[in-house]
Amino acid sequence: MDIELLRTFIAVVDNGSFTRAAAQIYRSQSAISMQVKRLEEQLQRQLFHRSARNLKLSLDGRALLPYARQLLKLHDEAMDNILNRSQAHNIRIGCPDDYSHTLLPDLIQILRRKIPGVHISSICANSNILRQHLDNGELDMTIITRPEGSTEGVLILQEQGVWLCNDPQMINRRPLPLALLEPGCKFHSLVIDGLQKADISYDLVCDASNCGLLIELVRRNLAVSVMAAHTAPDDMVKLTAPEGLPTLPVAEIVICLKGGKQLIEGISLETIAAEMTSS
Repeated sequence: MDIELLRTFIAVVDNGSFTRAAAQIYRSQSAISMQVKRLEEQLQRQLFHRSARNLKLSLDGRALLPYARQLLKLHDEAMDNILNRSQAHNIRIGCPDDYSHTLLPDLIQILRRKIPGVHISSICANSNILRQHLDNGELDMTIITRPEGSTEGVLILQEQGVWLCNDPQMINRRPLPLALLEPGCKFHSLVIDGLQKADISYDLVCDASNCGLLIELVRRNLAVSVMAAHTAPDDMVKLTAPEGLPTLPVAEIVICLKGGKQLIEGISLETIAAEMTSS
């Protein structure tokens, strides 16, 4: 059944006449009559009993009416949903895994407050990969660690790197058992280079993109790890400069937008960064 024919049918029923229905939906009376006739032909049923003074629903017309109302309601709801969805804001965000439980929820909360109905999709990867995705237009926004001396993005956090262990005696083991973030991570290369220069033997038990795994390995005393202080659990031992081990740098965490410091619906990158810094 044609939805517009059903709409005309309901207009005639609700108004009690072809004339008033025509005025309501801004069509001629003859056009209304033709549409009702077409609907009757589709159904092969008479929907109205017509006389000079009265217009009454037939038994088939009465049977059709509740279904017609339901069909129109579902049709209009579907159209509204699809149209609103197509007009909704979709933002693709990238974030290193070590900040996915801290900074990323803060960012999503801010965007949801500032852009009602925004839909967000996110991926986790190291900063180098996220930077490539942003440059390729595959992401709209990223949280990344910027290189030392770089002016990339807008600063949201300066984070001291720490050695993480469950038992402080693990730091003195040789070879030193290590569980590190994947090689693309800034801390990974600095730790490995520092240990090699200091001639400290080590055993790289695991490298991974998932901080939760590294933390669990440390908790089970299978390794020590290195990560940003913001990420390390409070119930574990965090050391900034254990004797003999490489000194860890302060990492600068920034937020970047596709194409530079553009606006998202009148919201500046600096405004978002300021709210994340204060949260």
